[in-house]
Amino acid sequence: YVFGGEKNSPYTEDDPALPLSEYGRSKLAGEKNVRERLERHLIVRTAWLYGPQGRNFVTTMLRLAREREEIRVVNDQRGSPTAVPDLAEALLGLAENILAGRALPWGTYHLAGSQDASWFDLARASVAGGADRRLVPRTPILAIPSSEYPTPAHRPAWSVLDGSRARTAFGLELAPWSRSLPRVLDRIAAFAKENS
Repeated sequence: YVFGGEKNSPYTEDDPALPLSEYGRSKLAGEKNVRERLERHLIVRTAWLYGPQGRNFVTTMLRLAREREEIRVVNDQRGSPTAVPDLAEALLGLAENILAGRALPWGTYHLAGSQDASWFDLARASVAGGADRRLVPRTPILAIPSSEYPTPAHRPAWSVLDGSRARTAFGLELAPWSRSLPRVLDRIAAFAKENS
């Protein structure tokens, strides 16, 4: 959310940051403070996090699929859905390199899922995958424009991140959401089975 959402191609680390909300401005202020105080630093930007536990978009869609006859989801905002387990593994790898004293190219990097989607795309796949695992019914997902789902904070229409710098510097490329989402849903199903 540090970007303004006006671009139609993935944002690179060098694109100008123009946050639209206080959330984005606070993230950008945090980055600035790190850069001013630490010459050697790694700032990692990510987007659209989802995982098997806690409150996130995927778990919310599964909850709504159990509670509602249909779910209305915006189809005109695109981003880089990122599985928390994938990001955690990448961050642990970076931390291990730092602790081992290996020289790293310091700076700002994008680490996000390598496939973009709309919220609607992610909702439809989450509910379908949840239904396949007998977690939820096959609740219809309806695509709507953002204008039909107003939120207090303005959200960028485009927040897809380009991860090529991290791929070049560290050999890191996070999996596309279409490959990570089934693994996350499998873990949700396993948690549900353990707790039933």
